[in-house]
Amino acid sequence: MMIDEIEHKLRKNKTIEDVLEKYDWKKFEIVISEIFLANGFSTKQNFRFKVGRRYEIDVVASNGNKIFCVDCKWWNKGRYKKSGLKNAVRLQEIRVKEFAKLLNDNILARKSFKVDKKFKTIPLLVTLQDEDMIKENETFVVPVWKLNKFINEIYPF
Repeated sequence: MMIDEIEHKLRKNKTIEDVLEKYDWKKFEIVISEIFLANGFSTKQNFRFKVGRRYEIDVVASNGNKIFCVDCKWWNKGRYKKSGLKNAVRLQEIRVKEFAKLLNDNILARKSFKVDKKFKTIPLLVTLQDEDMIKENETFVVPVWKLNKFINEIYPF
């Protein structure tokens, strides 16, 4: 697991951002998935589906009727980041809305995620860097180093 490798590097006084900056976006998505797995969630990476048009969600993490739909943003610091995040939130909320329609209309999809009709989808952006934005519309924006705490303390239900 990549988590073990990351923990080893963190013990050598590196920051999570320093460690993950060496990875590519694909490995970043794997790390996010592993964090959810370590917290008892089932995950699907790069989940593609079609409701009218095609969509993809980087990580879908489900536990009971709680489903996090995660867009992973492995962006470094830069200009226009806030507007980029707002646009990413807008697009993620569209994807999550369509994903919820898929689950509502398709019993096989619900069985695949082990949820019933009372499921709750939670749109989430996980970023490499800490951002000024915490929540935009219905979507939480969480840096990777706060994800574990967010899952366990901020958003348990």
